[in-house]
Amino acid sequence: PCQTPGRWKQWYQRRVRGSRGGGRGGGVHHAPTPAEQLPIVEDVAPYKNPIEAFENMYPTAVWEQTLNIRNTLGSLVGFQVAVEGKTFYGEASSKRIAQGLAALDVLNYIKAPGVDNMSPVCNVYSEMKRAEEIREEEERDKAAKKAAARAEKGGYGGAWVPADSNPAQFKRQAVPKGPNAPQKGVTLTPTLVNFQLLRQKYVGNQNEGDLIQTFTPNQSGMKTCVLIVQGHVFKGNGENDKIARDRAAAEAIIYFEANPPQFVQQMKPKKERKPVYDRPDPDNYSDMLFCKAWKFAVEMTKDINPVYAGKQNIAFVLKVYGPVQDIDSVEVVAMASGAKIIAREYMSADGFAINDCGGEVLCMRAFRRYLLNQLINLTKGTTSIFRRNPFGRIMMKEGYKFVFGTNCSPMGDSKVYDTEFYNALRNKKTFDTKDADALMSTSLVMKGRVAANQKKKLATRVPFNPKNCGKLHVYRKMAHDHVPDQCVVPTEDLAPYITCIPAPAAKIALRNVVGFQGALLSNVIDSVYFPEIYIGRAFDKEALTRSLYKRLQGGEYPSGVHVRTPEIVQWVWKPSRMADKTTIYAFAWCEGCNLDILRADIGSVVEMIKPADVSSISEEMLRAYDSREIKSASPSQFCDYNYYVAFTELLKTLDKPVESYTKLKKSAVGYQAAKQAVYTHLKKAGFGTWPKRFVHPNF
Repeated sequence: PCQTPGRWKQWYQRRVRGSRGGGRGGGVHHAPTPAEQLPIVEDVAPYKNPIEAFENMYPTAVWEQTLNIRNTLGSLVGFQVAVEGKTFYGEASSKRIAQGLAALDVLNYIKAPGVDNMSPVCNVYSEMKRAEEIREEEERDKAAKKAAARAEKGGYGGAWVPADSNPAQFKRQAVPKGPNAPQKGVTLTPTLVNFQLLRQKYVGNQNEGDLIQTFTPNQSGMKTCVLIVQGHVFKGNGENDKIARDRAAAEAIIYFEANPPQFVQQMKPKKERKPVYDRPDPDNYSDMLFCKAWKFAVEMTKDINPVYAGKQNIAFVLKVYGPVQDIDSVEVVAMASGAKIIAREYMSADGFAINDCGGEVLCMRAFRRYLLNQLINLTKGTTSIFRRNPFGRIMMKEGYKFVFGTNCSPMGDSKVYDTEFYNALRNKKTFDTKDADALMSTSLVMKGRVAANQKKKLATRVPFNPKNCGKLHVYRKMAHDHVPDQCVVPTEDLAPYITCIPAPAAKIALRNVVGFQGALLSNVIDSVYFPEIYIGRAFDKEALTRSLYKRLQGGEYPSGVHVRTPEIVQWVWKPSRMADKTTIYAFAWCEGCNLDILRADIGSVVEMIKPADVSSISEEMLRAYDSREIKSASPSQFCDYNYYVAFTELLKTLDKPVESYTKLKKSAVGYQAAKQAVYTHLKKAGFGTWPKRFVHPNF
């Protein structure tokens, strides 16, 4: 593959004399002597990519594949090569890019001239891109010749302009080349938006661009659209009128980008809206709690790369001491943020991955770790919220309580509907939609637009289905990283897409019965509950009370177990009029532990290697960053396994037997009995069956 075989042959005879074999992978490169650690190399700038330059310098180097992963998230390929007494690695979404990354590291290591201008992503596909450009140019030339032939016969074809002063006669406008050639990147595929772009920029709202369009069927059964815009004629064929018009509009956009017409609408640049955190501090106690917790989160994440520290769905646990509402006696002990769950292929039985990285559930994990840290402090004789009574039992000190808060209503049954739906349902001011069971309030849907257009009905925004009230919701994994994972009622048609992870609202409701301390700590302390729960956006008290505890009332529970009814309070104050955008990353923290930055789709801690501004980074480079994050991931201190390890240390100090994680959970008999009673009640009441795990812990 070398274009200049003489150059590397001389270097090969001089540097690697004595190695056997030839060609790529034909032999083993001998270890260089100390005097030959960094060979004298020539400028590598003339080479098209780092792989070609590397193979010319090291023709006998052997590539070894170290990684080959293919799943729903994409593909990840890894290669390594040993030269100059070292091993260089490369990982990417394809073999070519992975080898290019490793080859680029080699060239940087030997300090080859011209390597600064070489990229493993952009230059690897230069030959393929050039071949594609040549093929596109040939296709355009063929299309131009055919259109010119049709034009000579008097038919329409391609882009046209009026001939002389007679607008009824048209001739072919040659496709410009050189500096006036059409700009690359303008799509020719039917996207059903090209016509709207054409109208906005070259026609105008008042038809300043003189647009005329006609549709006619052709002999092949396709539809033909002819657009006349500012004297220029464009033609497009398609399966229907919209696609034909869109293809004609695409041709018009390409032509007008290279040859601006007389009328061009000045498009206003779209301003990117970002959250502005400049709200004044509140004066009421409940909002002061949120303000203090928010400022604490900002202070904890101020030195973190903003790509990894988004606060799109953030939850807190606050420790309150004393009966008086004094904000100075409030302290944040646990917090977390996130809006995504793990991908199924990364679920594991070893307890290293966290399945649910939603803000509320991750915060409850951090709170359990905080309680465990406080128990360890008690055994060490340091400051703790726990004490021993005269009989040796561990109890929480008097005067302490914990409250839970989140900036948005938990996903599930608690934020599907709002108060207007219930008022409309009571007053029977509803109308039917396509779903026979769906109802919608007229005041919310119509919005006064019936008078403007009596013939068109505004589509419903959120259908209200009374049959779904109180039912269990489970997560549905979404493909895009910037879209929060949805919580839906499981049905047969959604079975291939739903997961085994219940909605956060269902998990909070369960812990209002069994306690927020978890199964392991139930062997050591009494149950811990939140007497107050604070909710921010999407607040609907009727839906929240039903979702968090009312649907569990009336069940048959063991002696001493009943459904707790926390006071649900609304947080009115907001740090910004906008929330942060959803990301695939989450973070968690508790008192006594460090801040963990997690990647939700793998449920593990990752290294923060991405730059703060990723807007100018190509998709291939982002995939390379993602692959390195996944490769370098490590278990979080809040995962089941690390939590179990810390709990076993507590058991040793308390002189209690240490067993496996599964046996310790089953040994909490009262906790497990209450949990099974909740599952039974939900099933008997018709609210659904609690989902079973795909992968059970086994350690």
